[in-house]
Amino acid sequence: MLSPNRLAVLVGLALASLRASAQDRPQLSPAARQFVVISAPVVALTHVTLIDGTGAPPRSDQTILLQDGKIVGLGPSDRLTIPSGAQVVVLNGHTVAPGFVGLHEHTYFSATTRVTEMSTTGPRLYLGNGVTTIRTAGSMFPYGEINMKRAIDTGAMAGPRMHITGPYLNGTAAAGSLSRGLATEEEARRVVKYWGEEGATWLKFQGNVSRAILGAAIDEAHRHGMKVTGHLCSVTFREAAALGIDDLEHGLITNSDFVSGKQLDVCPSDNMRMQVGVDLDGPLAREVQRDLLARKVALTSTLAVYETFVPERATLRPRAMEMLAPDTRAEVEAVHAALATDAFNVPQALFLKMMRHDLDWFRAGGLLGAGVDPWGTGMLPGFGDLRNYEIFVEAGFTPSEAIQVMSLNGARILGEEARYGSVALGKQADLVVIRGDIVAHPGDIYNITMVFKDGVGYDSNKLLDSSRGLVGIR
Repeated sequence: MLSPNRLAVLVGLALASLRASAQDRPQLSPAARQFVVISAPVVALTHVTLIDGTGAPPRSDQTILLQDGKIVGLGPSDRLTIPSGAQVVVLNGHTVAPGFVGLHEHTYFSATTRVTEMSTTGPRLYLGNGVTTIRTAGSMFPYGEINMKRAIDTGAMAGPRMHITGPYLNGTAAAGSLSRGLATEEEARRVVKYWGEEGATWLKFQGNVSRAILGAAIDEAHRHGMKVTGHLCSVTFREAAALGIDDLEHGLITNSDFVSGKQLDVCPSDNMRMQVGVDLDGPLAREVQRDLLARKVALTSTLAVYETFVPERATLRPRAMEMLAPDTRAEVEAVHAALATDAFNVPQALFLKMMRHDLDWFRAGGLLGAGVDPWGTGMLPGFGDLRNYEIFVEAGFTPSEAIQVMSLNGARILGEEARYGSVALGKQADLVVIRGDIVAHPGDIYNITMVFKDGVGYDSNKLLDSSRGLVGIR
């Protein structure tokens, strides 16, 4: 254990080495500053319960020292020396976690009759709910997202840092589709290269692509320093992993490895149904898991959105529903009311297997991240990310493991774990301040009071309230 003097020396060294970094942070515009409650050069968050994102047990009565957007001090509150002039925030009764890293996020909202871009509300809802970094897992409006990212990066608007995935890619694209169909390997390589030059760092494939086209796209993406994920069907998880895919979306429910008699490069009509009969302890499930682990592919869990398709579990959460524009809210309520008779719903038995599948993958050493996949069933940006925490705990993850999946693991999948994802010396000061004890009471996860991104503290309630009644409009 470090002595108080040694802690003070380490803090002083960290402060000295990071002073210049303040010049790297963008100047916030008035539109962004309206949500800021803390912007002092040096900030001390004292007497918190810390869940640091590494999976380690929570630590009580901790102090976190921030300087110029970085974490420069960390330790027991009775041992850490706070520099004079620091803004001290006393947070007894609060939990602090790393900023959440959401991997299956969208900035559009799809209701039943229209798709709208959440150009204003999306960034605010994510940040207000503690999601400080997102990867957009497929876009309906890719240039809107590129411009949104630029506005956030330059300080023109408040929002999470963004990793752009670009438009949906597929083997075919029907009339009116906003996906990009790819007919040949050459076309796939050309499109991949183009989006890399436009600023996308990830690509996402949908379910009707061939192995040849997917393989060519993965190869081309890796040549340009990009990564590839997919909501697959025609290509199984094992086939995609053998081709070098970096990430796979949704977990058990989309894995056509488990569909009996599946034809090569053909999406079975009963995919996302047949998995209900999978024996997770059986030889096929264990073989698939071993194969994917050996290929070091990552999985992204989106349990929160699939729960909205389970009649026995689906709930319209009042705070989230307040964010919807009146017409959009009416459509979401109609979708929810018709859930039991809808053509697509998820059997509860399948959902429970999805929960266990994610836990089994994590326990086996697989890299698991999480996201929300906002949808017209009422699961909104940020709110779904927080619901994932409750579901993970229900599934058997410890609270610290659940936070790890939602933070450090996401950063690892993005290749950014050296910069953020956990609360550690030298990392970006991305922090979520939560009133309450999310270990004893998982539902306290929604009681976010402040969100720090790059050391700037934003008022969570102001961000959320500014979006009230606007989702579906802007």
